[in-house]
Amino acid sequence: MPLFAATTTTELDSLIEWVDVWLTNARSIVSGLTGDQLRARPIETSELTLGWLILHIGEVAETWIARAAAGPGPLETGRTLVESFEHLATVNEVAPDATAEDVLAEFDRRHAAALEHLRRVDLDVAVPVPAEMPWFPPDLPAFNGRWAVLLAVNEIGRHSGHADILREAIDGSTMFELIAGDQGIDMSYIGTWFAEHPEVPPTWLKLLR
Repeated sequence: MPLFAATTTTELDSLIEWVDVWLTNARSIVSGLTGDQLRARPIETSELTLGWLILHIGEVAETWIARAAAGPGPLETGRTLVESFEHLATVNEVAPDATAEDVLAEFDRRHAAALEHLRRVDLDVAVPVPAEMPWFPPDLPAFNGRWAVLLAVNEIGRHSGHADILREAIDGSTMFELIAGDQGIDMSYIGTWFAEHPEVPPTWLKLLR
């Protein structure tokens, strides 16, 4: 898996590539951690844990893209309103005895499901505003499939940034080194570029996170 998505010739193929790459790179953020580290709160003022975040990234990708694929009808979950909120409160929890492998296996399932749904999305289909969510103002017109997929992309990127900060707080690891190590990508070309351009301050290397 390359660091960047491949260039494609259609909008849907581009979205598939980018969702796949972003989810793969998000997974690399937690590579090498233990279950206890995934449950840890490395920033005292935040309730966020890496385990919750990585599962939430997978969940929001799977759920919103499934919503897009279900259009023009609503996404049927079979849950009542109360059950839906109970599900949201627990779906991304990391159990006290869960291992890192358990968490990653569930993330991988969500990743694969998101891509399966995405391959079936009509980007122009109407997608109903979720009536079971309080986040949307009343009388909001329907989204389209494109909007719902891009919301998922936004959420993956937003929470991957949160995860980057938590991972660095745990052991100092940063994005480029994690992706390179986890996915076996040779990024030595970055150091080579700086060596060939000594006029660029080396402090820029510290910003490659």
